[in-house]
Amino acid sequence: MNSLLETLKQLGPARLGIMGAMLVGLLLFFVFVSFRVSAPEMKLLYSDLNSTDSAAIAAKLEESEIRYEVSPDGARITVPEDQVGKARMLLAAAGLPGGGSMGYEIFDEQSGFGTTNFVQNINQVRALEGELSKTISAVESVRNARVHLVLPQRELFSRESRPASASVFIGTRPGAQITREQILAIQSLVASAVPDLKASDVSIIDSNGNLLARGEGADVNLTSIKAEEMRRSLESNLTQKVEDQVSRVVGYGKVRATVTTEMNFDQISTNEEMYDPEQQVVRSSQVVQENSTERDTGAKEVSVEKNLPSSGEDLLVGKEPSAESNRTEEITNFEISRTVRSTTREVGEIKRLSVAVLVDGTYKVDDTGNRIYEPRKQEELDRITALVRSAVGFDEQRGDKVDVVNMQFADADVGDDLLAEELFFGFSRWSTAC
Repeated sequence: MNSLLETLKQLGPARLGIMGAMLVGLLLFFVFVSFRVSAPEMKLLYSDLNSTDSAAIAAKLEESEIRYEVSPDGARITVPEDQVGKARMLLAAAGLPGGGSMGYEIFDEQSGFGTTNFVQNINQVRALEGELSKTISAVESVRNARVHLVLPQRELFSRESRPASASVFIGTRPGAQITREQILAIQSLVASAVPDLKASDVSIIDSNGNLLARGEGADVNLTSIKAEEMRRSLESNLTQKVEDQVSRVVGYGKVRATVTTEMNFDQISTNEEMYDPEQQVVRSSQVVQENSTERDTGAKEVSVEKNLPSSGEDLLVGKEPSAESNRTEEITNFEISRTVRSTTREVGEIKRLSVAVLVDGTYKVDDTGNRIYEPRKQEELDRITALVRSAVGFDEQRGDKVDVVNMQFADADVGDDLLAEELFFGFSRWSTAC
């Protein structure tokens, strides 16, 4: 014991303090590890929740005495791993999460006794809006949705009534994008669920304030949007094709191309009916022949003797026909060759192409190490022009225009902040260890 005390005295107060601090740290570390091992692991219960659903779920979990944790933004709630199934069953029985909206369950706890017709109509609209919001939120790219319906009531002694309309607000998931087909599907869904509502009267916006559907003239709007998308897609494809083709000659990063297209989206339907008189086929033929003979007996008196029958020889002797006629009639029907052609020209015909290609020159390094710019020869530019014309399908009769210009590219101005980001602990990010 005395030797231990002597040893501690020789260490000094500074060393003893360091040893005590290390001992306390070890004790705290072991206590923390024991708590972490004994504490249940938290698992995700729901994510992408709004504030309304988060508050309702938290209140229900507290009521059920289930431990939970809420993320700082309130969008995620975690519970112990062994309580996930139980918590979800309890929340499902309570209709949670409901997407921040209430559907037809609004009528579950209401009594029709003493409720006015006005309140019933308001609740019906709220319930319909909530059900539509839940359905739209089930789309893969949609995080949440809100639907506003305007259902005007026809007034008494009024012949006309205002049409119904709807507005839809869509919150997209991070990195997701609403496609044109999904927008049309949402418009059709809302229009089919609401009486006397047309898809053209449904407007849609996203969380960034972008107008996805104007809500007027859906067919015309759809046609114009598709036409614009087709034009942009064609310009993008031609631009990429030109840059890839020319870059193989002048080098990558030394060419920039811009393609502008004028397109005709008029849909023309042509019906033609042509007859060829050179090609005839007998369809039917009819021949009629008539032969008639008349004889004059020469008798002018009427008597009994004249009317008595006589032998055949007396009748034939000296009785040659005095009049004889023959008629032949032939009718032939011909079928003339006929061609019926119905042609519908597809929309999206190119009316005119304008292609602008900017090509950088060549550079040489002089004896002092400076880069000297040298423009390209005209012969090389002519070859590049011919190459671009072939790549875009140049048509002189259509009025297409292709310009290839050789100019020096401007050097990118890199600031000090960007240079600092390129360095990592004083070394370049792109350098590799030898």
